[in-house]
Amino acid sequence: MEYSVEELKSALIERCKKEGILYATVAMDRRTKEMILPDTLEGALKHPEYFVCTCKRVQGEYIVEEITQV
Repeated sequence: MEYSVEELKSALIERCKKEGILYATVAMDRRTKEMILPDTLEGALKHPEYFVCTCKRVQGEYIVEEITQV
């Protein structure tokens, strides 16, 4: 089963809130919602099963932005 982008974003925001993270760049496995800290962005972007994004806290709100290229 593959999770939707909105489900992945929601999972990332919840984790950032829980752990007090202000900024993160992660790759998320679309099948398991596992969050991976990639060694390189280029490698993560080439992996078809990863959703690569940043999550940052701005004025108390979390914003998730997808990364599509390096």
